[in-house]
Amino acid sequence: MESLQEIKKLISEAKNICVIPSDNYESESIPGALALFYTLKELGKNVNLLIGDFPKTFNFLVPSLDYISTPKNFVLSIPKSVADVSQVYYEKNEDNLKIHLTIEKGSIKKDNISFYFADAKPDLVITLGIQDFQKQLSDKLDSFGFILDSPILNIDSSRPAFAQNKTVAIENKKFGSVNIVENRSLSEILLDIITPISASAVIKKNQADCLLAGLITYYNNFQDSDMSPEIFELCAKLMKSGANRQGIIEKLYLKKNQSPSIVEDNIIPLLEPATNTIGA
Repeated sequence: MESLQEIKKLISEAKNICVIPSDNYESESIPGALALFYTLKELGKNVNLLIGDFPKTFNFLVPSLDYISTPKNFVLSIPKSVADVSQVYYEKNEDNLKIHLTIEKGSIKKDNISFYFADAKPDLVITLGIQDFQKQLSDKLDSFGFILDSPILNIDSSRPAFAQNKTVAIENKKFGSVNIVENRSLSEILLDIITPISASAVIKKNQADCLLAGLITYYNNFQDSDMSPEIFELCAKLMKSGANRQGIIEKLYLKKNQSPSIVEDNIIPLLEPATNTIGA
């Protein structure tokens, strides 16, 4: 990979990193983002995984509460054009917190109030499976505005979008400071990135489970016509690193009378549309 040294430099110099998977069609980006999350945490980075509706199918890959902390800085925002607030105070008891506003001019409706987290600007943003970064963020700037103007490592597959029906390719806009857009699955690309940057240069079980889940998802449980001997070799490598192939398949392809387990509030809702974050 030609840009590997540049990727290693970006990651080594960054302390706060945001990982953003695709929010529309690229389900393989979810386990890939989790694999990156584990890797970066192992390197001692502060990591936020910013994600929309988290597919229950991948709940078994979500890190434990030991890995997760909730955001600490909250903002209530009211446009001055709607109302002029002259005083703000609060009262707090054992049951709740009430914030009181005194309005000098205008009036406030529920729709005028926005609520979001004010996180520190990241040193690096890593995107997975996103073709047009600006388009994905277009309706999320209230919650994601803090990531603007940060350097971006753009990782994407140039192969057609849907693993089940590889018929339509979508061109990547090359919006990153570094763009890794290759004609193979995200999991294959990430394996080549994660292995050399890992603290021990060895893929661990949690990373291996995520990457193997991505390969199984992308290649439709290995029923895809694009399968090659090299893919099976990658799967064997991940299994040697501890990935549980049978367990992953059982989680990804549940019987119709089964339902996936629910994560116990491990994912933190931000704003409508629903947004979640796993953070350092």
